[in-house]
Amino acid sequence: MSTPKFLEDFVTLEDFAAEIKRNPKTPKRWSEQPDGLPLTWLGKTPMVHIPTAQQWLLSRMKRPNPRRKSAASA
Repeated sequence: MSTPKFLEDFVTLEDFAAEIKRNPKTPKRWSEQPDGLPLTWLGKTPMVHIPTAQQWLLSRMKRPNPRRKSAASA
């Protein structure tokens, strides 16, 4: 019987910051915003759930204003 990897989808805040090539203070600051990056605390260690972080990043995606003409077509 194999042991389940309960924390398989979680990384530390430092590992998350390294993955997105940011200072660890940046995702910590994001998590402190009203609609910020969700964190889970495991004792005193902040953990990022990768699928949730991906959804959070996708929800922040900006789309171009369709009423504006792009510089290439102007």
